[in-house]
Amino acid sequence: MTKTLTVALLLAMASLAWAEEAAKPPEEPADSIMGEYFGTFTPQGGQAIKAEGRVIAEGNSGYRAVLTWKAADGKGARIELTGKAEGQTVALAGKAGDVEWVGKCIGGEKLVAESKDARFEGKWTVRKSPTLGAKPPEGAIVLLPFEEGKPPAVDEWENKPWAPMPDGSLMVRGGDIHTKRAFGNVKLHVEFRTPFMPTARGQGRGNSGVYLQSRYEVQVLDSFGLELKDNECGGIYSVGPAKEYAPLPPGQWQTYDIEFKAPEVKDEKMAKPARITVVFNGIKVHEDQPIDHTTTSGDGGPPQAKAPLKLQDHGNPVRFRNIWIVEQKE
Repeated sequence: MTKTLTVALLLAMASLAWAEEAAKPPEEPADSIMGEYFGTFTPQGGQAIKAEGRVIAEGNSGYRAVLTWKAADGKGARIELTGKAEGQTVALAGKAGDVEWVGKCIGGEKLVAESKDARFEGKWTVRKSPTLGAKPPEGAIVLLPFEEGKPPAVDEWENKPWAPMPDGSLMVRGGDIHTKRAFGNVKLHVEFRTPFMPTARGQGRGNSGVYLQSRYEVQVLDSFGLELKDNECGGIYSVGPAKEYAPLPPGQWQTYDIEFKAPEVKDEKMAKPARITVVFNGIKVHEDQPIDHTTTSGDGGPPQAKAPLKLQDHGNPVRFRNIWIVEQKE
């Protein structure tokens, strides 16, 4: 296939994804089986401990269940089971080392799994960010106003190819966008929703990014149920992964509450690194993390004391809403 045809095909696929996402009712569950199932892990003859199950839709009626808990030594434990759905029920099977596991998920109700020496039981749970819908405080600059049922104004943005949606959100399309204003030290609130893309994988599954000063990225991605990495949701790209698990399933609104301290710049060089604290869906995943370089896909040029905020278009119909920023003293 020629390069021209390949580009045309990718653009056509992106346009189809945008159209499908735009047509969906904004609060309709992306999938009635996918979700979080919280409960207990009980080793044979032992005490029940808290455990978490996440069921991920993978297309063609396929699902993956990820079970996690903390072992007696404090280290995280994880097993994965897979299966196909028949109606609202998924029969699951998998291995943890040489140990066979079998289980069953009943969508929106429960997830159970067991081996010869342990059992997991979880109840379907809908978790929401405690800062979802947070109102801008006095003195905040509202970058993307949110009002349910009203397409948002985009007056604070330099270029405006993204699509204002009837649900009050702004949907990614047509390139990155930057704020008209430049910022240094700030507190930032962002709400985002990754699209339901069950057949996509990796960095092609609901990808975008929030770039402080257009250079330092906090990753946006459908990372539901995945292991923590710097290029997964909540990670600071090329710097480090989130320190705790926080992502919600695609189709749910999520939040970033960010405190950012701009780098100190001398002679167009970084004298002191930028620093960032990120609270993701109410969970602190980075605390005063130094960033001493422009992260992957950040804008070029020398570091600056003040620069615009950037939101990334990575070809997926991610939505944003309710973005506001409070400038802090230098």
